[in-house]
Amino acid sequence: MTQQEGKKDTFAWRMAGWMLGMWLCVMPMNAQMTVYGDDDDYTYASREGLEFGVNIGVYRGFPQAAYFYDGAGDHELTDAGAQIWGIQERLQQLQSTQLNHPVTGVLNEFPAWSIYSLPLMQYKPSMYFGLKAAKFWNPETALVCHLDVAQVTAEGAWSLSTGLLPDQGQGNEDVRTYPIVGKEQRLGLALGYRTSIFIAEGASWALEFGGLGNAVSIEENYIVMSPAVGNSLYEVNLLTAVGTGAGGALTPASNVLTQWGTGVYTAAGVALEFDEGGHIELNVRASRDVVRLGTEEYKGWNLAAFITWMIPSQIGDFVRASF
Repeated sequence: MTQQEGKKDTFAWRMAGWMLGMWLCVMPMNAQMTVYGDDDDYTYASREGLEFGVNIGVYRGFPQAAYFYDGAGDHELTDAGAQIWGIQERLQQLQSTQLNHPVTGVLNEFPAWSIYSLPLMQYKPSMYFGLKAAKFWNPETALVCHLDVAQVTAEGAWSLSTGLLPDQGQGNEDVRTYPIVGKEQRLGLALGYRTSIFIAEGASWALEFGGLGNAVSIEENYIVMSPAVGNSLYEVNLLTAVGTGAGGALTPASNVLTQWGTGVYTAAGVALEFDEGGHIELNVRASRDVVRLGTEEYKGWNLAAFITWMIPSQIGDFVRASF
């Protein structure tokens, strides 16, 4: 081996040693970054204890239950102090006993009126509000409880044949269409398990599933003998107290018995964390419920989309909450 070749080998060994030294220096830096990442994760893992939140959202009931308010006359209540009428029999009762009622005047203009068709019913989307409590053991594991309330409205349109000739000779009979409305209060109590999947810093997917109970209280069921809802003079209550008062008048029923049903639910959404404002959760929930109305039972899927603000645990953070 020549002296020049020896110098080349020595230089090569020195270069290899220098590169090894650089690599050994970089490794602690990478390890430090990994530890830093673990520290970040530790801030999420420290989420534990009891938290409270507020739910605000939109609720939509499945349409099958809305047919309880269709005025068919074949529905019954479990409340002995109230009754629910069919449209035909209620109008006949009104026309025969309350001669001064505005709707009686309308009916007297029709020589041979009869129900032409019953309505197709559905629930309108409605706002609902609630409270949420969550017991966290870590960000991925929590036991949650929801308590939500909503006023739900069922709507449809029924048709009445007047017995008159149609306007301008179109068709064989004159048919008028009028609204029908049913209203109820719903309370939902859900208990479930929550887990989450990390997306990025301050954000994660949230998944829930569990069981629930619902309480339904019937408030109103009426028809309106005018083209639009809101004209109280032409409203006729189908949900009334048993027995007539002075002049054959029927009193609208109140405090109709609340009935309970059960079901299961699943929910999915995105949870966002803020430094001073707690957590915001955007959720969609589907629940398979048993809804009891009167003597009847309906099963179907109710849907809800809502936002939840998990209130910061420190009152100072609550006051300084900024997004």
